[in-house]
Parts: sequence; C-alpha cells; structure tokens
Amino acid sequence: MNSPETIAAIDLGSNSFHMIVAQHQNGQLQVIDRVKEMVRLGGGLDKKNNLTPEAMERALTTLERFAQRLKDIPPHAIRCVGTKTLRTARNAVPFMKQAQRALNHEIEIISGFEEARLVYQGVTHDIEAQDQPLLVMDIGGRSTELIRGIGQEPQQMDSLTMGSVSMSLRHFGDGIISHTRMAQAEMDAMTELRGIRKQYRQGQWERAIGSSGTIRSIARIIHTAGWSLNSITFDALKKLRKQVIDAGHINAIELEGLKEERRPVFPGGLAILYAAFKSLKINEMLVSDGALREGVIYDYIGRVTNHDIRELAIDNLMQRYHVDNAHAERVHVMASALFNQVASHFNKSEERFENALRWGAKLHEIGLAISHRKYHKHSAYLIQHSDIPGFSRQEQRTLSTLVGAHRMKIKSSEFNSFQLKPLLLKLAVLLRVATLLHRGRSLETMPVPNIELQQGVVTLQFAPQWLEQHALTRNDLKIEQRYLKKIGITFTY
Repeated sequence: MNSPETIAAIDLGSNSFHMIVAQHQNGQLQVIDRVKEMVRLGGGLDKKNNLTPEAMERALTTLERFAQRLKDIPPHAIRCVGTKTLRTARNAVPFMKQAQRALNHEIEIISGFEEARLVYQGVTHDIEAQDQPLLVMDIGGRSTELIRGIGQEPQQMDSLTMGSVSMSLRHFGDGIISHTRMAQAEMDAMTELRGIRKQYRQGQWERAIGSSGTIRSIARIIHTAGWSLNSITFDALKKLRKQVIDAGHINAIELEGLKEERRPVFPGGLAILYAAFKSLKINEMLVSDGALREGVIYDYIGRVTNHDIRELAIDNLMQRYHVDNAHAERVHVMASALFNQVASHFNKSEERFENALRWGAKLHEIGLAISHRKYHKHSAYLIQHSDIPGFSRQEQRTLSTLVGAHRMKIKSSEFNSFQLKPLLLKLAVLLRVATLLHRGRSLETMPVPNIELQQGVVTLQFAPQWLEQHALTRNDLKIEQRYLKKIGITFTY
C-alpha cells in the first residue's frame, strides 16, 4: 500500500477564497481541512475594472494566512486557480506578482470554459454520478457556470458574465430591495441565459445539481424554514423571493441560515437562481458539496495517475485540425531526444518544459488548416484562443509563444513577459531544430545529433559525412544561424 500524499487546492473566487487540503492514497481521497475567507475581490473592482488597494490588501492578507497552512506540503502537490475577477481586472498582472509572493506559490488564471469543466468534475465526483444526463449550475461572484453532461463526462460548458457580486452591485448597490428591482435583476439574468437556454432546458437533462456558496446558502435557508427537505424546489424559491422583497433592504433581511458575510450579495445570487429556474424549466435542484476546488483536486489526481485531461485535449486538437500525426510524432521524438541531452538546464521546471515541448511538437502545424503562409502564426493564434480543457491561460500563452517561434524569424521581445524567459528561449531552439531536421518529411529514421547549450551558444554535432549527404538540411542550418544571431545566440554545427 502506498503512503498517503497530502495535496491542496485553492480557489481564488470573486467573492470568497477557498482552500481544501486532502490526502490521496490508492485512489481514495480524504479531505482533512477546509478554509474559507470572504475576500470580496470582485466587489473591489472600480469603474475602470482595476482592483482597488483595499481589495488587494484583503486578498494578500488572506493568501499570507493560506501560505502558513501550505508550508509543509510539497509545491508540486499544490494548485491555485484564479477565476472571473482575475480574468477581468486590468491590473491583474502586477497584483498577481504580489499574490504569488504572498502565497509563495504560482497562481493559474483559468478560462470560464475551464472553470466550468472543473466545477462539473468536482460535483460529479461528490455525487458519484452514474450514466445519467445532468445539469450542473454554479453561481460565483462574477460568473455563473452551466454544464450539461452524462455521468462524469461534460458535453456542453458555458460561463456567463453574471454573478452574485456583480448582480447585487448593479441592482441592489444601495441596499434597497423592491419588486421592480428584483424583476429587473431577473430579466438581466434571463437575457444572459437566452442564448443557451435551448441547450439546457428540461429534456436535455434528468437531474439538476447546484454547487458553491450562493446555491448552498439558499438551500440551507429553505431547509431551515421547512419549505423543502432535501433540495431546492421552485415553490420554495418563490417563498424565499417574496420574503427577500418584503424585507425592503439588505440589512432588514431576517432569514435563519443566512450568514452575515453573504447578506450583501444574497439578492443578486437569488435573482440569478430564480431566473435559471424559470428559463430552464427547473422544478427541483439538488445541492452538492463538490465545487471548483474539489474539481482541481481530482484534476491533479488525474495528472499523477496518467489520466491527464491535457493529453486528450491535445489529441482532440490534432484531430480537429487534421494534423499529420506521423510527422508530428517524428518531430516530438526528435525534440524529446534533444531535450534529454540538456534536461539539466531546466532544473526543477524539467517536467513542465518537457510537457510544453511535447505539446508544441504535436501542435506546431495546426495552423496549416488555415493557410500554409505563415502557418506558425496561425498555429499560435489557435492555441492562444481555443478553449483547451486542463490548461490555464498561462499554459496556453506559453505553448502559443513556443509554437509561434518554431520557424522563420524569432523575436526575443515576445518572450519578455515570461519570468523564465531564458529557459523558454532554449526550449524554442530545441523545437526549431527538431522541426528543421524533419522539414523534408522523410519517413526514414533521423539520427539524433549531439547538442550542447552554453551561455548564448548552441552547438550541434552530426555523424561524420551526414551533412555532406543532406545538402538541403545544411542550407537550412545556415539560414537558422542568421535567425538566431539576431537574438544574440551563436549557432554552430
């Protein structure tokens, strides 16, 4: 029996920051700690979508406390994700630098698509979903995720630009609640739902499940009031809506089970859920304890047990854009062989860079589906702007930059925003050499040259007479010398 591994997931939501610590052993997961802090990061966006100093201070203080809990957990077993507010904030980049120092760990910003996928994963593991059509809904601070799937396999995922924080600020910012304001908030939510409601209406699913703070809070209030025992029903939701409107003001809401910290954002979240029940014809919704952070935990387990969703996503992209699989595999084998010779240069980041090189080799030609001319730029664009399951925005940007630099002119400035710029440049050189050596698309096994990387110098050594027998490759290497010289790299062979 393997010894248990302690792992942690952190969800930097627009309303709350959550941390979950669990032990994983022989496929079993046991949660040993949960921490929740109401940070209201999403409420700290000003009119220009900049995080205010006060909101950033609340967040950094919380992350410093989280860091104390994480200090005995290996860095590779920790994953921290940021959601809608960090996707939106104009000053997210400088804040992220401070946040990562406070947490002493990397923070990944994930897309709405990826957030929805992880929510679904967390929920379906919690309820042990069978092969049953499901609708999953998660109302966050500034986004709402809707996912339709069968069992543990999501089929459609959407992230809508509305949440409990943003809806409450827009319609109940001064605290006043009225029938007119609630109806307008619900109309706004139904407008957001309008474009996708056909795909999510009853008949597409058999069971509706809700997760996270807003829905769990509503369920707790309904159960405490005795309006419904094990779920949120539409009749119970109508009763709750009436009581909230009758209160007239956020501070006057008296509901047993409503936590004081959630009161300011409660009306907006209620309006979204009520609108969803009406638009999607939901009569009853069960509530799950699983959510985004649990999904992150299970995603990590998949990565360490050879069920990495990212590998499947890469294969799906190759299939979608009709990649020449045999050629991509030859480039991948060459790139990996070169990487193995210089792996010591990448130190603790070896696995991350090896993954990026493998994926880059497999995807470098997807842009051919658009045009052969400057296809590397088309490839980079598709990688950057596609919804790729399992990938954070940073991972997609890294992969996009790498693929965009695999041929022709290379600009050092395109790597400037990366903290590990020197290593990413070295990786780009390896991919360039691998693709260059297979430019002829020969089916013959290509001998792997010896490669050395030194400060500003790349050296290739081929078998005797090999270059004399391959004049076109020798000419390509000569051109590559000129390209690399322009970014300060001496290339010899």
